[in-house]
Amino acid sequence: MKRVSIYIKLIVILIIFLLITFFVEGQGKTDLADKIITISSFVFGIILAFSIANRHSRLSIIREKLREQDAILEESYLLAKKLNKNVLNNLRKKIDEFLIIQIDYKLKDFSKETPKKLKELFVFIENIKPRTKAQENVASKLLDNFSDLLKINEEVSYQTDNQMASYEWISLIVLSGIIFFSLIFYFNTNTLISTIIIAVLCTTFTLLLLVLRDLDKLEWQENNWIWKPLSTLFTNLDLLPYFPKAVFTQNRLKLKNFMEFKKIRVATYPNFYPDFDGKKVKIVNLK
Repeated sequence: MKRVSIYIKLIVILIIFLLITFFVEGQGKTDLADKIITISSFVFGIILAFSIANRHSRLSIIREKLREQDAILEESYLLAKKLNKNVLNNLRKKIDEFLIIQIDYKLKDFSKETPKKLKELFVFIENIKPRTKAQENVASKLLDNFSDLLKINEEVSYQTDNQMASYEWISLIVLSGIIFFSLIFYFNTNTLISTIIIAVLCTTFTLLLLVLRDLDKLEWQENNWIWKPLSTLFTNLDLLPYFPKAVFTQNRLKLKNFMEFKKIRVATYPNFYPDFDGKKVKIVNLK
């Protein structure tokens, strides 16, 4: 399904609230309504602020750990150049498979297949047979690197699994519903200024919930912290950047933002997620 821009969503939401506020006749402010909206707004603000801060912290940890992973993989590839060409090519192929499986799966499902591919990489490194003292040092450093990757993988898996509980969402939605109801039915004086202010307030509350949702789903500004660094890593590993076709068809990414890479790999999946049988990968020329 094609993703609708958040700006379009906000315009539609604003129009809906403007129409509701315009056509619904306010009952006038009462002491009970005043207390209800005060308490609801206070509790909503606390829960929302805590949730957004928590989701931002989680996102920062994941982003930091993934960039550590990128650095380790790139360093390992450079170190492997000191070994024989066959080992280098096999290592690059296995790193490619490791990164591709991360991309094929949604980030929230990071823990499904990634650990398995990482263990395969670790076993491959263990089975390297160095011929010289220098190669022994390289193999030892590679083992250290992939030991660090196992720790990073565990942390990222934990954080991606750490999603908001359903009761947290229910609390926020119920509280926002109470606030919307109170503003529209009790604080609405049916004047132009009250109609606009109440509609803008309701839209702003909705925007905050949308931001929280994107943070929880790890889709917040994904172009900057996922796809650009990953594409650069693929290039540094002498590989073509890899994308699922859906990220372009759903408007999550714009192809023009990746023109610098000249060629990319685009994967299409004929079956529903997470069934990757029949996956096809096509090389796309961007220039």
